[in-house]
Amino acid sequence: MGKKTPRRKKQVGIGIIGTGLMGSVHAECYVREEGYRIIGYFDLDTGKAQALAERFGGQVYDSLDALLADERIDAVNISTPQAAHAEQVIAAAKAGKHIFCEKPVGLTAKELDAMQKAVASAGVTFMTGHVLRFHPVISAVRANLPELGPCYHMDLEWSLLIHEHTGRCWESYRLGGFFMEIGCHLTDLAGYLLGPVEDLTGYTLRLNPKRITEDYTNCMLQFASGAVGSILVSANYRRGRQGLLHGRVLGEKGRIDFTLYPYKRAFNEVTLTIDHGKKIFVPDITVKDIPIEPRPSLTKVYLGYFDAYQREAAAFLKAVQTGAAPPCTFADGRNSIEMILAAYHEQGLATRRRNFVNRPKPYRSDADCHPLLKRTS
Repeated sequence: MGKKTPRRKKQVGIGIIGTGLMGSVHAECYVREEGYRIIGYFDLDTGKAQALAERFGGQVYDSLDALLADERIDAVNISTPQAAHAEQVIAAAKAGKHIFCEKPVGLTAKELDAMQKAVASAGVTFMTGHVLRFHPVISAVRANLPELGPCYHMDLEWSLLIHEHTGRCWESYRLGGFFMEIGCHLTDLAGYLLGPVEDLTGYTLRLNPKRITEDYTNCMLQFASGAVGSILVSANYRRGRQGLLHGRVLGEKGRIDFTLYPYKRAFNEVTLTIDHGKKIFVPDITVKDIPIEPRPSLTKVYLGYFDAYQREAAAFLKAVQTGAAPPCTFADGRNSIEMILAAYHEQGLATRRRNFVNRPKPYRSDADCHPLLKRTS
């Protein structure tokens, strides 16, 4: 399939690759945006593809090559399992299609290198799907960071209580890992909120020995700014409601605490605390609840995401139409994965094991990683 010249058009014809939950969420967003036209779908499960075609229009292709060969398609949405991302991104780039790819964008440094080379050579727009960048909680946190003065610390914690050790949840992590699937949200947020990460130390545990992957990860970060931070992801306990994402940013003048909850709007909140520092041993602070922008919730699955997926779709459309860099680039997606690979690599150094897990199949993320580490031993 020969390389084609990328096109910039007022209305963007889009093809959906992967028609499971996320493929359907994105398709629903595309039909709401006037600048998109869904041309068709490809999935190994043709029944799922046909179901989306019946809901939103468009045709079903019997192969990825057939979809990529359709000249009406200007851009593709890749929402397949992460093990397929590299091959599909490279094929789409060679076909001259602009690309939206769900996180995690890739699983190894070799994959990322090949994808990056293909995208750069084709000159296509590439956007990584880190939807939390578009969440109103994160927007509120970013807007209020200047109130803190210079920031020196950030904590991010996402804890769930999952009893199972078999089934789709754990099998789908076979090549990536639990931290790769869940933690890549937090590694991306770390850089998005406080800037580039220069160094990382991470450790993983498999607290349930029957699981196929690690189920607990704890990382310490050092940012280029001099700030430090921590990321904790666990499947072994819950902190309050199931699936609450908690964060805290500390600065010279105060702190921001925030909670992000995907499944219900009411539990999303941001609090700004300013310490006036006029009295010793006496509280001298101002605590203010920061309003969360009352944007509509457009997906029934993730009511607590408000319209984040819709804003993400609009941002990709704008980037494709104008040629401007999208708000979450390939480099952003890559940085998120390199932090995870660094944590896995550190655990391997500490235990002399392959990420603390005896796996029935090779663990792709352990191979050929170039970790975000200053240390080499």
